[in-house]
Amino acid sequence: MPKKPGPIISNLGSELVALKKSRTVYNGFFSVKEFDLSFTKFDGSKSEVVTRSALISKDAVIVLPYDPLNDRVLLVEQFRAGPYARQDKTHWCLEPIAGLIDCGETPEEAALREANEEACLKLLRLELVARSYPSPGISTEFFHQYIGITPLPETTDLIAGLKSESEDIRSHIFCFTEFLEMVNKGKINVGPAILLGLWLSNNRERLKALYHN
Repeated sequence: MPKKPGPIISNLGSELVALKKSRTVYNGFFSVKEFDLSFTKFDGSKSEVVTRSALISKDAVIVLPYDPLNDRVLLVEQFRAGPYARQDKTHWCLEPIAGLIDCGETPEEAALREANEEACLKLLRLELVARSYPSPGISTEFFHQYIGITPLPETTDLIAGLKSESEDIRSHIFCFTEFLEMVNKGKINVGPAILLGLWLSNNRERLKALYHN
């Protein structure tokens, strides 16, 4: 049988978007901009002028620390404004280490810095998992996501974070099977933690073999 053609990806660029007007409607830790624009549609015609809003933010780095020798991961817990504003049951989240990339800093340099600031960890190696938009419909946020190889103790009572940023961050260490069960049962509700956990479940044996040698 003839092979079916694969999907055609358009790779449409900014030259097909006509910006009429833009404005900043909020400016703080991040900013929000509105754009009045039209774009070329898939049938070649022009769309009507529409208004789209976007949260403007820096790129961020996200790291899930993993100890391949002892098969442990570390998550941090802290108060998050999103669940608070959504009126979720709890306003504290279990998540990977994360932070914005400073000007002039590479994602890898930011990963090492954030691991030290949030969990007092020295990462030995970074395994790149994905570079991706978490929500391209509303935000410029772009995530550089890694597994951070590092030795981890069995337990920890560490509370860390930068006082200058009013951070209050508690570390938690889980054996990998316990962590994966939390992901599968929906007890982890932060997207990058789920993505990194599922990637690690597919690559864990390779990493264990690599670092046991």
